[in-house]
Formats: sequence, structure tokens, C-alpha cells
Amino acid sequence: EEQEKYLEESVTIVKQEAFQMQKALDSSNMPEVLKHAAIMISELRTSLLSPKAYFELYMQVFDQMSRLESYFMEEHRRTGKIAEIYEKIQHTTNILPRLYLLVAAGSVYIKTRELTAKDVLKDLIEMIKGVQHPMRGLFLRYYLNKVCKDKLPDKGSEYEDSGDVTDSVDFLLQNLSEMNRLWVRMQHTGTVRDKTKREKERSDLKVTVGENIVRLSNLQGVNLELYQSVVLPRIIEIVTSSKDAISQQYLMDCIIQAFPDDYHLHTLELLLEACTQLQPAVEIKGIFINLLTRIADFAKEADLEIVQRVNIFDLVKTYIDKIIQEQSNPADTAKFLELNAAFLRLSLRCYPDNINYVNLILDSCVTLIDKNQSDGRLDQESLKTIVKLLSHPLESLSLAILSMSNYPKLMNYLQFQSRKQVAFKIVKAVVANKVELADADTVEKLISYISSLLVDANDTTESEAYEFEDEQQGVAKVIFLIKGPDVKTHFHLLHIFRTKLAQGGNRRIKFTYPALLFKYIKLVPNLDSSDSEITFHHVLKILLQLVNKIIEVDPELGLKLSLQCALCIHNHDPEKNHEEIAYEFISQALILYQDELSDAAAKSHAITLALSTLAYVSCFEEDNSETLVHNTAQYAHKQSTKTAEVRGALQATELFWTEAVKNDQRVLHYLKRAEKCAENIGSTNESVLLLIDTLNKYISFLLRDVSTIEIDSINNLISNINNGVKKLGGDTSQDVKVYLANTNKYIRTRQEEGKLKGIKL
Repeated sequence: EEQEKYLEESVTIVKQEAFQMQKALDSSNMPEVLKHAAIMISELRTSLLSPKAYFELYMQVFDQMSRLESYFMEEHRRTGKIAEIYEKIQHTTNILPRLYLLVAAGSVYIKTRELTAKDVLKDLIEMIKGVQHPMRGLFLRYYLNKVCKDKLPDKGSEYEDSGDVTDSVDFLLQNLSEMNRLWVRMQHTGTVRDKTKREKERSDLKVTVGENIVRLSNLQGVNLELYQSVVLPRIIEIVTSSKDAISQQYLMDCIIQAFPDDYHLHTLELLLEACTQLQPAVEIKGIFINLLTRIADFAKEADLEIVQRVNIFDLVKTYIDKIIQEQSNPADTAKFLELNAAFLRLSLRCYPDNINYVNLILDSCVTLIDKNQSDGRLDQESLKTIVKLLSHPLESLSLAILSMSNYPKLMNYLQFQSRKQVAFKIVKAVVANKVELADADTVEKLISYISSLLVDANDTTESEAYEFEDEQQGVAKVIFLIKGPDVKTHFHLLHIFRTKLAQGGNRRIKFTYPALLFKYIKLVPNLDSSDSEITFHHVLKILLQLVNKIIEVDPELGLKLSLQCALCIHNHDPEKNHEEIAYEFISQALILYQDELSDAAAKSHAITLALSTLAYVSCFEEDNSETLVHNTAQYAHKQSTKTAEVRGALQATELFWTEAVKNDQRVLHYLKRAEKCAENIGSTNESVLLLIDTLNKYISFLLRDVSTIEIDSINNLISNINNGVKKLGGDTSQDVKVYLANTNKYIRTRQEEGKLKGIKL
């Protein structure tokens, strides 16, 4: 409240004097202008305000000073006597108002070009040394920075001929040095009891000091050579000589953020060495992390040949090892791990294929943890960073991580959830890079790395359902990458995976076993050309075991895969040597259909698959074939809705007219059943659509020369369809109209070809 009161009093005076100054400006009364301006600025001589309140007051004054500058410029244009104004101001009694006014007039002096920018800036920077009060001096120099920022001699600027960029560099470095000194002195005013408050107040003012570094970085004339030889060495000298941790921390961060990344690359050793000269209280690790992150981002977009001209890895590792040796303690483990994570990211960007560098960094992390956390208990921050350390190499190195001895050591520090997170990242990297798994050593190592996805552990925690599904689907994709150089190796690799997956429990089976099953099926065509002892019968037994396990957890999926296995036998067993197993697969599917499926949609889909499979396969002798076909046809027709019954009966007709089976009586039988069932639905659009379906099936079999299909039966069906459409009248759906029109068009087309004679539309 006191601060608000002091600030309000000062702001009131500033506004009053600004009003009087404006009256004097309007009447071009120079003495009065300078008088009221000086009184207004004198409010900045206060020692009662906190830095935050002082800044608010300064902004009030700053807004008025811009009007004063405009007036000085107008006076010069009118009288051409800026030098006289500059001289008059020097007679102002108090030094602080005098110097603010001189800076304002000096900026106009530079614009007039009566003196060079170089000379004016040199004069101003010398004069403002007269204010040594920390806060007043800091804001005075901040004001000098603000008004002169667009008047610095620089390459390509309008004041390029008024000096050169080195003059601007000298000006800004001098200002930085003095402002930093004043800023540091603020720490040592007041009592020790106020130390925390002082640090907070100083933090509020840090941008005023950092402004100089930002201005330096914006100078177009500061090229790499000038930065390397002059700018950076002098800034570092200012930083290190201050012996103040707050100042050093902030200014080093300013350097890293302000200057271009390629400058940091070429001055890396100088920056790293400077970090070792900072005060013990400075958080050097954070500075290193920011620096390495900037260079890593630069390396991502830059030409690696240019980047690799600097021996980045050895240079950075030397300094990081030095810091760890000197400062390492249990409390800072997380921060040192984060530092190594930034170093690893940089290394991978600069040397994307160097496995040894990655392993050295991981080794450093293992050593650090063993030294500081011998019990292996790490905080959450450390565990998160270890996940980063293990994740970074995957993008460019993928399965090369399997050769890193320290990778599994770091994984072992993680809790189950974090291990699983890393394992899933490994899986995604392997899948994204389409890495072929071609040898047992690679597969076994990979399985050990991702085991948290494959089996439960003592510290297992449940995942969300969607996460678990994503993880297991990722594992399934990895299985599809198995590609042994020969049948025997390929079979062995599948066996390694099958053995591990068998330990994963029923939850995982429905996701992983189908992938394994299809890999075994894909192996079958290569068995004949192989010298291996592995036989088709051997593979079929494994398929049967896999399907039986899947049925335990997901009967519907088991049904589909049973049919898939039957197709496999059909495709690769022309001699019908494995009819018994094929029969078991299909009969098992039918049992599952009857006993396990209750959802109508699922049953409809399942029987369609069964019908399609049986219509295609020819690996059965007549008796077995007749039994399976008869049972499947019965199931197809006996469904929960009339519509499903009609469609089932129509599908069943195909079972009786295949390469292996030619039973025209059964074809006609199921066509008639479908027709009758469709008519029983009544006069509805659904009934007409089903009758058109039946008509199309009749036409199909007639074209295939099925002898039991009679033209009269087809004409009667067409008549029934037309009557149904008439009864519906205006209620006839668009689907019925289009379907019937297309069917009629097809019949006419075939009649034009000399077929389907006698059919009346």
C-alpha cells in the first residue's frame, strides 16, 4: 500500500509537469519546456519505490520524453540550432534530469548529422557515468538504449557512414558492463534479511541489462569473425568478472538465446570454458542444456559436413565429465541426467550413425546413477529423463540399440510402466523403419527389450484398454517383420516368439496370435522347396494349437481363423493328405457358430464366411464334403430374421454348384426356399428387394446351365416382383426402382446376345 501511495504521488507530479511542459511546447518557450521537463524527470530521483513501481514511473516519464524529442527536432528544423539546445541542457541543475534531457537531445543530434553518431554516442556514454545510484543509473542507461537503438552505425543502416559497426559494439558493450555492475550492486543494498526480496527485485529488472545483448545480436555487421574475436570474449569477460551468480546465470542464457546457432557452434569451446569459470551457485547444467539444445536444433537443418568440422562430441563430453566430477551429488542426479539427454540428442543430430557415442553417453548415465543412487531408487524426474535417453536413439539407430551394453542397464532402473513406455517406442521404431528380423540373436535381444509388452512382471500395472490394444497391435506388427534367410531359421524365429507369447496370458493372445498364425501360413509355400525337416503337417499342428488358444478368448475370431487355416490346406494340399485336419478346422468353425455366437450381425457375417470358404475349398472327399455342405446350408437358412434366412438360403445355393459338387436339385431347393420366405414377408420394399435378389440368383444359375432352372419359374418370379411393385405404388423405394431397372437392363443385354430366351419382362 505504501508503494502504491508513493507511486501515485510521483505519477501525479509527472502528469502535472507534463501538462505544463506541453503548454510550453505549444508556445515554443524553450526555457519553460526544459524547466518543467527537468522537474518531471526529477521524480525518477526517488529512493522510495521498489523496482517494479519505479519501472511504472519510468514508463510514465518515457512516454513524455518522446514528445520532447519531437519538439527538439522541430526546433532544429526551425532554427537549425540543435547544438545550442544541447548546450542549454547542460546548465540543468540536477544531474539525473540533465542526463535524460541530454540523451533525448543527443538522439536528435544524431538525426541531424551535424555530428557523427559515433561521436554523440561516445559523449553520451561517458556523461551518464555521472549517475552511480544502482536503480537510477540502470534505468538511465536503459533509456539511452531505447532512444539510440535505431541510430547505431551498422552495416546497411542509414547511419553506416556515421561510424562503423565496431563503434556500436563498443557502445553496447560499455553500456552492458556498466548496467551489469549497477544491477549487481543492487544485491548488496539493504539488510541480509531482505536478500530474497532483493533477488526477486533484481529479477524484475534483468531484461534492462539483457537488452544490450539483444541489440548486439541484431547488428547486421556483427559477423562470425567479429563475434568470435571481439563480441563474445568481451561479453564473457563482463560476465565472469561480476562474480555474481544471478547476473552470470541470466547473461549466459541471454548469449545462448540471442545469437545465431551457427555462431554457438563455432565458439563452442569458448562458451563451455566460460561456464566452468562461473560462480558455484550458477546452475551450469541448465546453461549447458540450453546451449546443446540450440546446437542440436541447428544441426537438424544444417549440412552435417559443416557441423562435423567441429569436434563437438569430444569437446562437450570433456566439459560434461568435468562438471559431473566436480559437482555431482545425489540431489542433482535428475539434472545431470537431463544434461546427458541434451548431449545425446545433440550427438544423434551430429553423428546419427555413431553407436559408440550413444553408448558412451549411456555409460556415463549408468555410472552417475550407480554413484549417486546406489539403491537404484530414482525420483520421477530422473525416470522421465531415462525414458528420453532410451527413446532418442530409436529414431536414427532403431535396432542398433540391441548392440549397446548400457541400454538394458538403464532400462532396468525403470518401473514397469516406464519400461513399457520405452518398449513401445522400440516397437514403433522397428515397425516404422521396417527392420527385418532375420536372426535368432536379434530376435531374442529384441524380445528381452520389449518383454514388458509381452509378459506381466512383479511390478505390472494395468494399462488403459486403448493403450493396451495399441501396444499389442504394435507387437503384432513386429511379428510380421520376421524374415529368416531360410525355412529352418524362419521357423525357429517364429518358435522363439511363440514361446514368449505363450507366457503373456489370454489378454494378449487375441492381438498377437493371429499375426503369428499368418506368419506360419505364409511359410507354407516355401516348405516344398526347402531341405528342412519341417513339414506341412508340423505347421498345421501348430496352427491348430494357435487357433484353439484364440478360441478360448475370442470365439468369433477363432472361427474366422479356423476357416483361414482350411483355405491354407486347400491351397497347398492338392493330394488331400491333410483332409482330417481341414475337416476339423471347418467343423470347429461351425460348432463355434452354433454354440458361441449370439449376436445376429456376427452370426450373419460368420455364416457368410463359412459358405464362401466351403464353396471354394476342394480338399475333402465326397462324404466329408457332403456332411459339411449340408450342415452349413442348414445353418445359413435357419437364422434369426426372415431377411437373413432369405440371404442365407441364396448363399447356400452356391455350395451345391462348385467344381467339386454339382447338385442341381439342391440348388433349386434352396432357391425355392428363398423365394417362398421372401414372399412371406408381405408387401414391403424389403420383400421386393429380396425377390429381386432371388431373381438374380436364378439368372446366374440359368447362365451356368443348371438344368433344374426353368424359364417358367423365372417368369412367375418376375410377375410376383412386378405385382409387389404395383401394390406398393407410390411407396416404392428408390432402392427397389434402381435395383429392378438394373436387373431388367442386364437381362435385356444378355437376351441381345442370344441368351435368356423366353424370359418376359
